[in-house]
Amino acid sequence: MIKTDVTFVTVSYNSGKSLRGAIESCLTAVERYYPDTGKVVVYDNASKDSCPQIIDDFAKRYPKTFIGIKGEQNLGFGKANNKAVAASPSKMYVLVNPDVTFKPEVITQLSATLNSAKDIAIACPKLVYLDRSVQPSIRRFPTFTYFLLKYLLGTNLQSLLYPFDYYYAQMPAPEKVVEINWAIGAFMAVSGEYVARYNLFDERFFLYFEDVSLCVDAWQNGYRVLFEPQATALHLYQRESTNSKLNYLTLLHMISALKFFAKYRPYKKRWQIVIWLLKLNSKFQSTLRLQTSAIAQSLGNNFVSVKRLS
Repeated sequence: MIKTDVTFVTVSYNSGKSLRGAIESCLTAVERYYPDTGKVVVYDNASKDSCPQIIDDFAKRYPKTFIGIKGEQNLGFGKANNKAVAASPSKMYVLVNPDVTFKPEVITQLSATLNSAKDIAIACPKLVYLDRSVQPSIRRFPTFTYFLLKYLLGTNLQSLLYPFDYYYAQMPAPEKVVEINWAIGAFMAVSGEYVARYNLFDERFFLYFEDVSLCVDAWQNGYRVLFEPQATALHLYQRESTNSKLNYLTLLHMISALKFFAKYRPYKKRWQIVIWLLKLNSKFQSTLRLQTSAIAQSLGNNFVSVKRLS
């Protein structure tokens, strides 16, 4: 029987500079609104910085509320989140990146939106940068053509040859709750009932596209994904995967994109060659995963974190 009303879940990986602030935001929300029925779970993906020490500190100070799990290897974002969720069965999960902070009342707004109907699986807040400008965190489901042209030609030429309003940029900013295709997984509230029935992230995605896949699955399972613009969180966002033409995170992003397009129809039918290539290179991908911790350590914090918008 589920006894926890809400569980805040954070996955850390060399996130020592910002992790403490994210945990404190979660604990403050628990203390104010869920003092007896809230939990905070942090799963660390074998960080080499101060994350393990930070986790030990909070576990010692908040033994009844805080659960710290120190992994022996980097499992990836999706799998680590799944393990954290399994550690605390709950009616609602709030996924919080280690570079996100928020005010406690944000949780009551997201909870009200998530519980306003039985067919709502995910509720997402508005994310803002440090300068308070709005992050384009809500997006349309991508197309293969969009990503192919973007990678090959760059954003400017892609927008000329294949206009695609990926970020809803051509629509006015929502002022009330609306349905969206998907939102980035830096901060989202997810129904515990939905997770119990369909699980959380697809563990085939080591990093990137696990949040897109989660939202696609929710829509295909008959649930909705909502955006709550009245709830706001601060996101210290770093786009490591796009800072240069080719780096390790860019490669991970491309691999996850191919896995995504191979998973869903009509992509699956159209791109059978992608599936074949992924199977052919499975050993190569396994080798890349084993190298993730060593290579990504120098890059810092890696985690930055079917229906049209009505």
